Amino acid sequence: MVFGLVVTLVCFVLYSWGSYLVLKYMHLTMTKYTSALNPVTTTLPVTLPIMKLLLFTSLLCSSDVVAAVSIVDFEAQPKLYSCIFGEGVFNDIVSIVLFNTVLALQSIHFSKSTPFTILLQFFALAVVSIAIGVFFGMITSLMFKHMRFLTISAVTETFILLAAGLLSYFVA
Repeated sequence: MVFGLVVTLVCFVLYSWGSYLVLKYMHLTMTKYTSALNPVTTTLPVTLPIMKLLLFTSLLCSSDVVAAVSIVDFEAQPKLYSCIFGEGVFNDIVSIVLFNTVLALQSIHFSKSTPFTILLQFFALAVVSIAIGVFFGMITSLMFKHMRFLTISAVTETFILLAAGLLSYFVA
């Protein structure tokens, strides 16, 4: 959890600062071709508003751990496998919440308080999402406990469990 949360937020800050510095001081340009028949080119400077840059760097923070998980053998090193897999899952969750937070703030102008606004809304969105998941989990478990006719068939029970999980996801 620490690796997934802290490292993702640190990567977001580093990618944002690095991208901002590259765009500001490297004077990147792109070439625009006017037509296929007339090969006249125009060189345009690459500019990106800071909020769009933050949105892009929030996408870059998500790391894929499939390669690392495929290298580690679960039978040989179960703790290492669990740490890598857990970090990857938590990293994806943090990246999705971070992306949605920055996406919701695209209409505001960047100021000195914007990083604190992003952090505050990030944690608020995370807490609300977790609360929704816990609520649906408790409702589902109470439903299985008190409505015993739902647990007669394993297929029905599995379907209801998956449907409740998907409903929680869609609500969140």
